[in-house]
Amino acid sequence: MGLDIYMYRYDDYQRSKELEEKSNKYSEELWSKFDDVNYNDMDQDSKDRIRESVRLYNIELGLGENGEDPTSEKIEITHPDYPEHYFKIGYFRSSYNDGGINHILSNLSLPTLSEIFNKGEDEYDFKPDWELALKNVTDVIADFKQKGNYRVRTVHANIYSLPTISSEEEALKVFMSEIRPDCDYNYSNKNGEFSYHEPLKVLAMIPGIHTTFGERDCTYVITESDNTWYINALEIVKATCEYVLSKENKEQYYLHWSG
Repeated sequence: MGLDIYMYRYDDYQRSKELEEKSNKYSEELWSKFDDVNYNDMDQDSKDRIRESVRLYNIELGLGENGEDPTSEKIEITHPDYPEHYFKIGYFRSSYNDGGINHILSNLSLPTLSEIFNKGEDEYDFKPDWELALKNVTDVIADFKQKGNYRVRTVHANIYSLPTISSEEEALKVFMSEIRPDCDYNYSNKNGEFSYHEPLKVLAMIPGIHTTFGERDCTYVITESDNTWYINALEIVKATCEYVLSKENKEQYYLHWSG
């Protein structure tokens, strides 16, 4: 799970949105007739008739069979310097775990992707100020490079069970029971977090309070990592802004915020 950000170019954004809204409304009206029936209990003939009716209506509107606007274009281009990177010119992502780029940026007191593009709280597709976004991401890259290669993670008891470990000896026994030489990934479970496969370089352990789902004692673990992947990701975001600004029709480019 995570945040996905896509870039689209529209011949006429307003017209596209109006047609897509008509398509969605028509589809919802047909399916709403079966609101009192579980989807899995619907007969196949009814499902097929609704889908066919929506398909024909979309064609009538000038949309594709699935409701997509043929005059819009999804932009997703591999960056020549980072061909294997998950980010693309026109596509960005931030997972919801502690490895997501927004999580990393926020912990380092740097602007997140939302702040770079000056996204409004309730905006899910919008036209950014591309020149401002370019300035913002350029500043973030420069500031990021001055930060240390540090990460922070929160270690606390499972919210569904009280801690039972009361000595160093017991803690070591739990660790020994979790050692899995054939395990090729780090993991967590009710006993704790285990990084046997890819050990963390721990620089500090700071006692504190975790406030999610109520206040609980925790330990903030500071580790050393590598910022290269994230800096490269931001350079791809920068390249996306430059791509749009190089176009004569730059006002036709929008971002879709999904997730």
